[in-house]
Amino acid sequence: MTNNPYLTFKNDELAKSKILAKGLNISESDFINIQFWFDLLLLKHEEATSSHEEQLITEKELEAKFNELVSSEIERKSYKYILPKLLNYNNEFNGAFLRSLYVARLGALLRENLIPKLVNDKKLVYSPEDFFNVTIYLKDNYFVSPNSNFLEDILKIENVRGIFKQATSKVKFETLKNILHIIYQKTYHHDIICFKKILKLVSETDSELIGYLKNFQVENKQGCYKIINDILNLDLFKDNWNDFEIKIQLISFFDTARGANPTSSWNNKFQELSAIIDKKMFLEIVHAVLKNENCRIYEFDYGAQWGDDTAKRFLKSAHWIKDIL
Repeated sequence: MTNNPYLTFKNDELAKSKILAKGLNISESDFINIQFWFDLLLLKHEEATSSHEEQLITEKELEAKFNELVSSEIERKSYKYILPKLLNYNNEFNGAFLRSLYVARLGALLRENLIPKLVNDKKLVYSPEDFFNVTIYLKDNYFVSPNSNFLEDILKIENVRGIFKQATSKVKFETLKNILHIIYQKTYHHDIICFKKILKLVSETDSELIGYLKNFQVENKQGCYKIINDILNLDLFKDNWNDFEIKIQLISFFDTARGANPTSSWNNKFQELSAIIDKKMFLEIVHAVLKNENCRIYEFDYGAQWGDDTAKRFLKSAHWIKDIL
């Protein structure tokens, strides 16, 4: 019997949904009504043809049923259960496990319509514990698509609501561990935008999280994260928090090298950092980065090679600094 990826996804997702619904205290009736819509979504995705007109009709039908669901069939508090499911389905629709690229309109329904509305809805409240449960549901994936805004939307849920401002250090740490696990799984890292957003969420009291970030590596062992790991583990300043804060600035700064020559903004940031980092220390940082010259190209297991643009930017910054010093 041929394996059906839709059935596999449906069963796996349903098992995770039951855990999420329990964690978010979703009623049985709401769980059933919501699952009915997602089952319909998945069925329509599986049955869709390449006809743009037919996909458009299906999209409108699903949107109408969704609006009916959220307006009259479930409690408003259950919206917080719907949103992570939308993120999960959208990620799969943009991956390679299902017929993702073939069904454009259904992806647009989620990515450009339903998800932004709920992500930006400040009336949709998540407690820190709720958000932790959401990240448990979202952390394991067949594939993390670079086209789904998956990580960006997860972090935006927190940013829009300031969830971590109410969280204990422990809950914040465990939640960010789950989000970092999503980054860990990516088969290729086109950029480090979401990782830098996570770095900016770290506060002085997050000692356990800081230690975790210093040890963080990605599954594909891509060069850009090897360089970041080397920077985070340099012994620069005695004060641990000051040391980490400056390293966050360094990571952000090294990632800004674009073009053949330093820009005015790059030069300005270098001058700013030079006021707190002396020449000897800067040369130590440069050496730590430049020892990764072989990280410019990432080679996949199957032999394909892609340029690691992030690693290239770090190396370019290091060369510019070396030339200046």
